[in-house]
Amino acid sequence: MIAIYTMVYTRLQYKGRYIGAAGILFCLFFAWLLLPGYGCSGSKKQTQEEAVAWVNGEHLLRKDLNKEIHRINRSYSLQPSDAETRKFEEEVLYQMIRRKLLTQEAEKHRIQLTPEKIRKAVSEQKGEISQEDFEKMLEKAGITYPEWENRIIEDRMIELLISSVVNPKITIPEEELTAYHQAHQEEFHVEERVRVRQIVLSSKDEAKKVRERLTVGNEDFGLVAQEVSLSPDAEQGGEVGTFSRGEMPDEFDEVCFSLQIEEISSVVKSPYGYHIFRVEERFPAGMLSFKESREIIMNKIFQEKREQYFTNYQKELWNRAEIKILLGPGQ
Repeated sequence: MIAIYTMVYTRLQYKGRYIGAAGILFCLFFAWLLLPGYGCSGSKKQTQEEAVAWVNGEHLLRKDLNKEIHRINRSYSLQPSDAETRKFEEEVLYQMIRRKLLTQEAEKHRIQLTPEKIRKAVSEQKGEISQEDFEKMLEKAGITYPEWENRIIEDRMIELLISSVVNPKITIPEEELTAYHQAHQEEFHVEERVRVRQIVLSSKDEAKKVRERLTVGNEDFGLVAQEVSLSPDAEQGGEVGTFSRGEMPDEFDEVCFSLQIEEISSVVKSPYGYHIFRVEERFPAGMLSFKESREIIMNKIFQEKREQYFTNYQKELWNRAEIKILLGPGQ
């Protein structure tokens, strides 16, 4: 994951000043690797000569811009030309300004996180990595744990800002959804699919005994799966879900697409153990109905509209802000 933050900035190099909603959310998701601690307000002792930009009275510092450029160059072992370095410096700085504008706006809207929400956000991003290993990862990236944690807090504040300011502006009439479905039929063609349950066991003998309970004893497949299956889907009665050919291991396809509805398979060996399958539903190849694809269309149009609204919102923030860029030639 450490390499992803450099990849994000590389993508920004020639994209202009305003990134879209999808871009900002991608950056937010991986923001613990982006632009750490660039000095939001800083000490009064810091002079204008140390700043590369002023944003509504708050400065962004040259040392932090240099820190980001150095980290990116080190990660990619880059030796860019002077012209390339200059362009990249500008894009990193513009991104710093955009983020500063968003955090300032979040503060104006009095968006705050409770201690519990902060703990939850940090835990979600950190995952199950031990504190010691995680801090080592951050150290290799040149980021301190407090810097990373502060970035997570800012990310959540910006996400809440977008949800409260941008999302309410988006409306999608039902007629727009149906029109999209009719005009883009090619997007909704699907191959043959099956909805399947499974029971997974560690030995063939045990699997045979369980299969006998299902076929001879007529026990409920879902209840037996909850009782004995080793698969994580056991809690859902062995519900694997719906899939097309090629989406699952070959062993699954070979058996599941040959079964009739409610038919119990023989014991099937795979690298994961010994499986017993049951097909719940079969869906022929064809076009998804509007009902089946409505949520997909809704999400797609919503994302497109949010992209446009967010782009406009960023432009509004930039245009009404007092921004002074001090990044002079050859700096």
